[in-house]
Amino acid sequence: MSHESQRKKGDFIMLTQLPESKHFQIEPLAKGVYAAIASEQGYAICNAGIIDTGDKTIIFDTFISPKAAKDLLNAAKRLTSHKTLYVVNSHYHNDHIRGNQVFSPDTDIISTTWTREAITQNEPEEIQWERENIPQGIIDAQLKLAAEKDSKRRRELALLIVYYKAIIESHPQLKTRLPNITFEPPKLVIHGTQRTAELLTFVGHTASDLVLYLPEEKIAFMSDLLFINMHPYLPSGFPERWKESLSMVEALGIRTVVPGHGPVGRSADLSVMTRYIQSLENIVANMVKSGRTLEEVSLQPIPSQFENWLLFFDNFFIANLQFLYKCVVEGSEKK
Repeated sequence: MSHESQRKKGDFIMLTQLPESKHFQIEPLAKGVYAAIASEQGYAICNAGIIDTGDKTIIFDTFISPKAAKDLLNAAKRLTSHKTLYVVNSHYHNDHIRGNQVFSPDTDIISTTWTREAITQNEPEEIQWERENIPQGIIDAQLKLAAEKDSKRRRELALLIVYYKAIIESHPQLKTRLPNITFEPPKLVIHGTQRTAELLTFVGHTASDLVLYLPEEKIAFMSDLLFINMHPYLPSGFPERWKESLSMVEALGIRTVVPGHGPVGRSADLSVMTRYIQSLENIVANMVKSGRTLEEVSLQPIPSQFENWLLFFDNFFIANLQFLYKCVVEGSEKK
C-alpha cells in the first residue's frame, strides 16, 4: 500500500514533510500514528512506532543503534511536537532496546517486569560475546558475499554485515539503560487526550512480548511476534503459545499490523505466521517419526510457500528446525 493511497489532505503529514533517515522510512498509518520501517542498509535493524496520544508521544522500540535511535527521536519530535515521551520496550532482544540511551533521563521507559530482568541478565553476556566474535564474523560474511552468486543470498549476507556493523560501531558509546516503569500481565493502558494505547502482553517469541494496540484504529505494533516476508526466529520462544498469541491478536479485529521485521501488513499476515510455525512443526514431527537425525535437519528444503522469504541475518530456517527437533525429542524423552 502506497503512502499516496492512504493520505487525505489534513489527515496525514504530507509526504514531502516526512522526516528522513538512512536508517528507516516513516510510513503514516493514521492521523498521529506512524511506523518506522527499518532500511536494509541502515542501523535500525528492527521496526519501531511513533504514536501521538494527544498530550504525549509513545515510541515503540528503539532500534539496535543509538545513531538510528537519535533519528527516531528527532522524527518523533517533528511529527508530534510533544516534549513528554513514553518509550516502550517490546521484549529484551538487543535490536529493540539499545536505542534507550538516547532519550533524556526524564523519559519513562516501560516494559514488563520479566523483560527488564531479562535485559539485566542478558545484555552483559551478549555484549561481551559480540566484542569477541563479531569482528571475525564480519570478515567471514564479507568473504561469503564476495563468492556468492545468488542474488537473494547476497541480499541476506549484506543484511548480516549491516547488522554486525551496527553493533560494533555502537559499542564504544553503548550504555545499557533499563526500563524504569514495569508492569505485570495482562496489560497496561496509556490514556491520552486524543487516543488510548493498550500494551498487551503475550508469550511467543520470548516469555514476555508486548503488543501496542490502538483499539479505535485497529492497529497493532506486533514487534517480533510477527515477521512479514522473513523467517522468524523461534529458538528464544514457545511455538505453541506463539500460535495462541497470534490467534488472540487476530480476534481483536486488527486491520493493520506492524511487524518487528518486514513491511506493514494486514491481519491475514498473522495467520500466515501461524502457518509457518505449524509447517515447520509438521516437518520435524515427520522427521522424528521416520527416525531422521538432527544432523539431517540441514538437508530439509524450505516449503514452497516460504522459499522467497528472507532468511534474515543467518539461516533462521535451519535454526528453527533444529530447535523444534530438540523440543520434540526432549519432550518424548520426558514421557
